[in-house]
Amino acid sequence: MLLVTGANGQFAGWVIANLLEMVGPKGFAVCSRSTDSDRAKDLAAKGVSVREGDFDRPETLPGAMAGIDKVLVIPTYAVNSVRLQQNLNALEAAKAAGVKHIIYPSFLGAGPDAMAEHSQLVHYPTEQAIQASGLTYTILRHALYADIMVDDLDETLKRGALLRAGATGASTYVAREDLGRSAATVMVQDGHENRIYSETMERSYTGADIAALISEVFEQPVRFESLSPDAWVEFIHDNWGVPYEIGNSTRGTMRGLENGEFDIVTGDYAAITGAPPRDFRQFLVDLKAKRDAA
Repeated sequence: MLLVTGANGQFAGWVIANLLEMVGPKGFAVCSRSTDSDRAKDLAAKGVSVREGDFDRPETLPGAMAGIDKVLVIPTYAVNSVRLQQNLNALEAAKAAGVKHIIYPSFLGAGPDAMAEHSQLVHYPTEQAIQASGLTYTILRHALYADIMVDDLDETLKRGALLRAGATGASTYVAREDLGRSAATVMVQDGHENRIYSETMERSYTGADIAALISEVFEQPVRFESLSPDAWVEFIHDNWGVPYEIGNSTRGTMRGLENGEFDIVTGDYAAITGAPPRDFRQFLVDLKAKRDAA
């Protein structure tokens, strides 16, 4: 039996959509601290087992993981100062419940000296704990989400400018939707035991590259305007309502982006799924088609 944690999240939604295709609603379970959400109710109506599981309340986790063979432990969007303990709570519960295989979505370049705070303080020590746990594991290091470059697409098109940090730094990206397919594949298939994958598109992009692709696909001129890490924190607070406590933790990620820390290209995604992920242009073409159809 398979389990997806954090079932109400965006990445989890794509994993779940793929599992419904691959194994059907009886082939997996989900857990969330919010089992009365619209998504949880919809999944339950489809026949998926919906379980309560809150990383901040460890006593809820063994029951959520009972009878589970493979679990995808998706980290929360809490502040970094508590995320590591949340992950460790989930890991201990998995061990106690007899889970055999843990799958963890980490971040590209996770390590003790990573510039990204969440890589250094959350993902890398979580990876180390998983590898020392005695459980079979698969670690999926995600590139930056392509989605974050179009979260405010309407505003970008209206102002004619893509406002992001990064200066001239290049980075690889990958769409949440594509990552949902690869994670589901790892859950369903054997052959990925004790592996660390770095999942990226097959080329890297600068902010200017992405602005040019937006201009081409949406047929409106868009330029790239680079924000400093400090200005980025203010931008996401003022425009997206991101609390400063979380926004401040992204400064290192933005410095890493500027310095090319995420300019890493691999073929790991295709090694999992048998096909490469969409490149950024195709990601935008598909997004436009969805918007036009809406």
